[in-house]
Amino acid sequence: MVVVSGGPRERGRAYGEQARERVHRSLELYQDVFRHYTGMRWPAVRDRAGVFAGPIDAYDVRLLPEIEGIAEGAAVDAEDVLALNVRTEVMFGMASPECTALCTPTGSNEGAHVLLAENWDWKPGARGTCVLLVEAPHDGPPFVTLAEAGMLAKCGMNEQGIGLAATALTSTLDRGAPGVPFHAILRRVLVSSSFDEAVDAVTAPTRASSGNFMIASRNGRAINLEAAPGGADQVYRSDRERLAHANHFLRLSRDGFKDLERFDDTSTSLARQAAAETWVSKTGERSIEDVLEALRDHSASVCQHADVDTPPVAAYETVAAMAMDLTDGTLWVTEGAPCTAAAERFELGSLVALAA
Repeated sequence: MVVVSGGPRERGRAYGEQARERVHRSLELYQDVFRHYTGMRWPAVRDRAGVFAGPIDAYDVRLLPEIEGIAEGAAVDAEDVLALNVRTEVMFGMASPECTALCTPTGSNEGAHVLLAENWDWKPGARGTCVLLVEAPHDGPPFVTLAEAGMLAKCGMNEQGIGLAATALTSTLDRGAPGVPFHAILRRVLVSSSFDEAVDAVTAPTRASSGNFMIASRNGRAINLEAAPGGADQVYRSDRERLAHANHFLRLSRDGFKDLERFDDTSTSLARQAAAETWVSKTGERSIEDVLEALRDHSASVCQHADVDTPPVAAYETVAAMAMDLTDGTLWVTEGAPCTAAAERFELGSLVALAA
């Protein structure tokens, strides 16, 4: 666990110091991943990442100082940490089975809790880079996120009761054009003080890449934002209390836009989507344990395991799972696939107190 507070650079430096070994592992992992998928060696990756510094700073002036602080704390270059945070954009157009997310109330009664969860599917080596990051910014709500060491955010929740689950998408509009990167938007959602602000964090900027953002709040509001590169006109919005999303676009393809995941014969996204939709559509009472059981589903590869014959740099597996009860501010996290790893329970309030 990494616990930090203060201003952006101060938080970043503490983050980098506490997670130094794992930041170095992240860099080693992505040097191999980028070379495997793009043929780019690390100096070229760093050069490519640099074009996103301007859009990031224009989007949120707090982010680059924190990235610089992470680099200082971890004793690496700021360009290295920036490259980690734009990994989606460096590998633009690469279809990948990354994550299954779902949102559901615990029941139909007025006082039902809001549950939000996801399985994070990625490279087996990423299991050794994960950190549970707890931040108490001086200029925003405290939050917790499960992230790869050195990265700004992934799934998580904040003290205002805003929760986030995210899944990767790829389309023919993903061309690596400069814009606000996926992981910068994830962080901005998690420091939002209201549900509407969190939605604006996705829809307002010119995004550099495709991505799916499932956002919910403890007061019962929930939305899925299926976003292609570009502005608000490239966001498909679904406002429902029961949501499910895997790694393909649910909106139909149109002129100038095609979903690359649907062209991948090896993709499990359609099967995972169907299984998740079936689960969230069922009526009756739900609990966190029910959610975790849904994330353990092997019949549709919701819980994925790496093929032993596939090299680790090319393999995928469920690296971790997170399930959140936004209403009472609790979360459950697994270190590994939820079918084999026990889910550890945390209280957001207690985590935030550590950062005070």
